[in-house]
Amino acid sequence: MNKIKIIADTSADFTKEEARAMNLAYVPFTIDAGDTTYIDDDKLDLDALYTDMKASVDPVRTGCPSPFLYKEAILASGADEIFVVTITAKLSGSYNAAKTAVEEIQKQHPEKKIALIDSKSASAGTANLVSLIHKRAEEGKDFDAIEKEVRAFAEEQATFFILETMDNLIKNGRIPKMAGKAVNVLNMKPIMCAEDGAISLFQINRGFKKSLAKLAKEVIKINAERSVQFITISHSHAEEKAKLFKNYIQDEIHSATIRIVQTKGLSSVYADFGGIVVAL
Repeated sequence: MNKIKIIADTSADFTKEEARAMNLAYVPFTIDAGDTTYIDDDKLDLDALYTDMKASVDPVRTGCPSPFLYKEAILASGADEIFVVTITAKLSGSYNAAKTAVEEIQKQHPEKKIALIDSKSASAGTANLVSLIHKRAEEGKDFDAIEKEVRAFAEEQATFFILETMDNLIKNGRIPKMAGKAVNVLNMKPIMCAEDGAISLFQINRGFKKSLAKLAKEVIKINAERSVQFITISHSHAEEKAKLFKNYIQDEIHSATIRIVQTKGLSSVYADFGGIVVAL
């Protein structure tokens, strides 16, 4: 039986080097910004995407991978034990597309073990699930044990994000236009969180730095309660904010691996320029 293979949609934020080291196979989203369609792969020009996002008066649209792309990636892996990890099913059709592909393949290849994981998160949170699968596979854990642990982790993981601007959420109708503009004008920086895969408001503060400090206290509290293994800080062209957040927490957290990474295209759309996502 071949080594465990991990396939993920591009909600999972890793550098090219990190993905290569894990032998991670990506199934990409597409992004429509203005008149340009981007594919969220290693060739994506993030600077051009940010420019088109800012210039576009229309909503920036994202398209999830098709069942065909998932099927192609699974079959191309050559593996008999495969994990497929997607962004939360409550925000995208990616999970359902993957489910269709997995069901078709398992009819044709019943010998393959395929675990489809709804991350109930995005960005840093999806990445943490991938990291956990890879780590346990490297430790030699068997497929069923890894699947059980990963599904439990998806249920308990905490994901938060803080945005510099509400512009993209306003354009996409995620929040009322007047409320979003009021938040921008008043320099309010809400801390949002994932709640069973959906977006909820966690806390509102004035100023990004204050929200970072408040979120740091919450992350330290969560770590004290359950001693987390992974903390990923994804940033959308906001490395200094990510580093500041890491400084807030690293003296209090010793057991977790703390990783900072630039968002891929999909998460860059929703975090917008200057936003960060934290998952643990």
